[in-house]
Amino acid sequence: MNTVMTTAPRDAHSSPVDRSRRHNRHVRVLRWTFRRDRDEAVVCELALTGEDREYELRAPAEWNPTGRSIERFDDALTAFQLHAMIERQLHDAGWELDTFESERVTVH
Repeated sequence: MNTVMTTAPRDAHSSPVDRSRRHNRHVRVLRWTFRRDRDEAVVCELALTGEDREYELRAPAEWNPTGRSIERFDDALTAFQLHAMIERQLHDAGWELDTFESERVTVH
């Protein structure tokens, strides 16, 4: 038995991909704000990179034991361990956690 498959005719200018909606991705950014003496603030952020390949930790270089303001990690655990070290240094220097935020950010 022979079978013939047919498809419905398509407009010559239509795209096979639905482009009517934007296909934006979202990542979660964790943000810790530490304060000392009301006027001073230190912000640390942890998020996936735009490619979802690495975790990126951002903190002022002066508080990071490695001396870098941006560190990238293959796994979340290592990123959180470094964040804990930074938090300990801030706490020992008289800083207190003021706010913690979890924000959904659109990646274009």
